[in-house]
Amino acid sequence: MRDDIVGICRFSFLGKCDWAETTGKGGDMARIMERRRAMLYAPERLARRFAAFERLCLPSIRAQTDADFSFWLLTSPELPAEWLARLRGLCADLPQVRIIVSDSRDTQDALRQPLLQAAEAAGRPVIQFRVDDDDAFSRHHVARLRRHARRFADLPAFAISYPQGLVFGSYEGEPVSFWRAHQPFIGAGAAVRMRGPGRSIYAFNHFQLPKHFPGLTDVRGLGYVQTRWDEGDSVATIWARFPKWFQPLTAEDFQRDLAEDFPFLQGLDLGFVERKGAA
Repeated sequence: MRDDIVGICRFSFLGKCDWAETTGKGGDMARIMERRRAMLYAPERLARRFAAFERLCLPSIRAQTDADFSFWLLTSPELPAEWLARLRGLCADLPQVRIIVSDSRDTQDALRQPLLQAAEAAGRPVIQFRVDDDDAFSRHHVARLRRHARRFADLPAFAISYPQGLVFGSYEGEPVSFWRAHQPFIGAGAAVRMRGPGRSIYAFNHFQLPKHFPGLTDVRGLGYVQTRWDEGDSVATIWARFPKWFQPLTAEDFQRDLAEDFPFLQGLDLGFVERKGAA
């Protein structure tokens, strides 16, 4: 039986997900969504998200050594038309990419029917992996997933993590910094075969996956390049976590470590993560 592999990226999706503000059942959800809409589709933010997507995520799709996979970009109809057109144009020559525009306000609901259809075509639930639009994933990612899936052929469900990776970032206009990271079941590249064919990987916080599924952490090679910048977590949150997970690198060492898994990023100007004009 074939193993179908589907990467999923939420691209400025307006809905309930694993962001803290939207996970709770309390509060005025309509008001929360209106606040998120203003934040998600602000022109400055979209320009920065597209800058990361074009430089990191999109080249990762193109570079895969195993091209037999699908990649879904989940967004909402509120994404301004000119930006949606730009997204379609960027992905037009990539047969793996499917852009899903859903008016659902729930990630699970938005992905349920596409996952059911994919499972029916494959004969069993597909293997899903998740990335953000400002992540890069190793050019060997799909090939590694397929190899592990063959080993787990007798398991109805499993989860896979590639904890070794690289991180670069800048907060509040600071110069770009570089790290080598070890983050088991980090969201970038985390993968799962769910027991139910219509349930998405976003049903669980990525760090919780090994509590619900037989899990593997593959420490060979590097799994991801992740950005840490003003578009994501707060400065205080990140600096509190850096000592636990990250080892500082020089810019030269960072470039060296890209060679095997991310040669398509070598020489890239990474200064786009700096917020220009920050105090």
